[in-house]
Amino acid sequence: MERLAADDVVLVSGYARLPGGVASHSQFEQLGVVLAVGQADGRIVAADTTLLTGLARDFFRAVVEGCSARDEAENMIARLQRRYHGQSGAALITATKRALEAYAQVGTDEESDE
Repeated sequence: MERLAADDVVLVSGYARLPGGVASHSQFEQLGVVLAVGQADGRIVAADTTLLTGLARDFFRAVVEGCSARDEAENMIARLQRRYHGQSGAALITATKRALEAYAQVGTDEESDE
């Protein structure tokens, strides 16, 4: 929790529609990805997703936490595509891309404020 309280950490999210055949579709029509990113170095300090099982959420965290949302976004997406083969894979990739795009926009917004 301490790392989340740092003043330079921003929270971004992305969402994507779940396919109809997955178990969590009846509960959630969309899959969400939330990333806490340190502005100083762009590192993802914490991550979460609305994937149904704890194991899938833990796996997602293991793949993305510690990566740079600024410098390693493409590699992170490629790693997810290569390693995550659950039925929600396409939605997870899309939601992650949207969260990374939201982070890129935060940097753009801050530059325009200066």
